[in-house]
Amino acid sequence: MQFIDFTKEHFRRPENTNKFLLDIPRDEVGFSEIDIHEKKDNDSYEEADYEIIDDMDKITIIMRSPADIRVNF
Repeated sequence: MQFIDFTKEHFRRPENTNKFLLDIPRDEVGFSEIDIHEKKDNDSYEEADYEIIDDMDKITIIMRSPADIRVNF
């Protein structure tokens, strides 16, 4: 299994919404299933609370607040 780490600065917040989005191009993660974990203070990772929009050319991760995350694929 491979992974990519993202920091909370990678997220964007569209106007008129309380959610934060992160777009990942499909060519970076392929078409396998992904799993997302949030980094905690002690450098461990726990299951994150997120939604995914799965498009042909990208995956969009939606979270209530930005966080440092690890995307496993």
